[in-house]
Amino acid sequence: MDKHIKLHIEDGIATITIDRPASNNALNAPMFRDLIRTVEHCDADDAVKVLIITGAGKNFSAGGDIKEMASFDFISYDLSILTGQASLALRKCSKPVIAMVNGAAAGAGCGIALGADFRIMTEESCLLTAFSNVALPGDTGCIYHLHQIVGLAKTIELMALSTPVYGEEALRLGLATRVAAAGKLEEETRAFAIQLLRRPLGAIAMQKQLYYEVFYRDYMAYSRIEAENLGKAGASADHREAVTAFLERREPSFNQKETGTK
Repeated sequence: MDKHIKLHIEDGIATITIDRPASNNALNAPMFRDLIRTVEHCDADDAVKVLIITGAGKNFSAGGDIKEMASFDFISYDLSILTGQASLALRKCSKPVIAMVNGAAAGAGCGIALGADFRIMTEESCLLTAFSNVALPGDTGCIYHLHQIVGLAKTIELMALSTPVYGEEALRLGLATRVAAAGKLEEETRAFAIQLLRRPLGAIAMQKQLYYEVFYRDYMAYSRIEAENLGKAGASADHREAVTAFLERREPSFNQKETGTK
C-alpha cells in the first residue's frame, strides 16, 4: 500500500485516509492507483460494511500536485483516465461510502468527495472545483458527478468560476448530506456510519448497483473525453502560466498569445 493512503478497519467501518498533510494531501498517480486498490479491497472484505474516506490534517485534499505538474511536458491520457477511475471506484463499491470532508476538497479532491455516496461537512469545510484556476477543464469525473447532484446550470457555474461551496450552501444544493457542528466532524461521521450499519446493507448494495447501471452507464465514455481534453489543456500556454504563477506565488495572467504566434 502507498504510504500516503492509510486504511484502518474497526467494528465494520473502514476508514481510508489520504495522508500527505505536508502537501495538503495533494494526489499523484501512485496515490490514485492505491486508492482504487484500497477501495476494491474493502469492497471484497466481508469484515467491512461501511467506508469512510477523509484527509489527514487540516484538509481533505488539495487535488492534483501542482508542483509535480511543473515537471510534466504534458498530462498523459493514462493518468487522466486513472483519476476518473479513482472516483468511480467509490461509486461502484457495493458498500456505503461516506466522504468526511475536513477543510478543503479541491480539484481532484472535490471529484473524489463527489464520488462518495454521502458527504459530511462542517461550516468551515468546502468543496472547490478549482480546475479553471489552473486552466484545466477537470478530472476525476467532477463534471459528471456535479451534474448528477446539482444539474447542468449550477455545474457550469461551479466549474467556470471555481467558487468554494461551504457547509450550509453545500447542504442546500444537495452536495452535503449533513453539516456537523464545529469540532464534531468525526463524531457526526461515525454516528452516521453506525446509522448505516443498522440498515439492510444487502438492499443498499442493490440500490447502488441500480444507480450505477442506470445513472453512470455512460461514465467511461465521458471519462475518455475528459482525459482527451485534459491532455490538450495540460499542454496549453494558460496551464503553463497557471503552474508558473502558483510556484511564483502570484496571480496568473490568462489568455496570452502562444509564444511564436502572431
